[in-house]
Amino acid sequence: MDTSRIPEPLRARMAQMNARSPVEKVASLLGGYVADTDGMGEIQDGLRTTARHSTRSLRQALDAIDVVLGEELPPGTLLRLVAGEGGWPLDDDPTDAGAAAFLRELAGIIRAAVEEAEREHGHR
Repeated sequence: MDTSRIPEPLRARMAQMNARSPVEKVASLLGGYVADTDGMGEIQDGLRTTARHSTRSLRQALDAIDVVLGEELPPGTLLRLVAGEGGWPLDDDPTDAGAAAFLRELAGIIRAAVEEAEREHGHR
């Protein structure tokens, strides 16, 4: 992506966002799209809306989820991310395994939103 035409303050913000760790990126995703929602339908709608404008941040979120799910993290990290940052109830399985299952489901929803937007509007 050619950033030469983007104003410097915005370029600096983009660099700052890109420099965050995968865990921080997943926490931001959960805080922005999952927290304070009324369920998966609302999450899906929010992701589709974002994807219609740009898929860049969603692709970064997918990469971060993949990294987080593949890393050895301290026990309780995934649970804290999903239940804490995302405020998502894991009543059926309040463990890291339950949180990982939720993140895999969320990644599938993100992929579907990105693919739908790219079919409709081309690569973004």
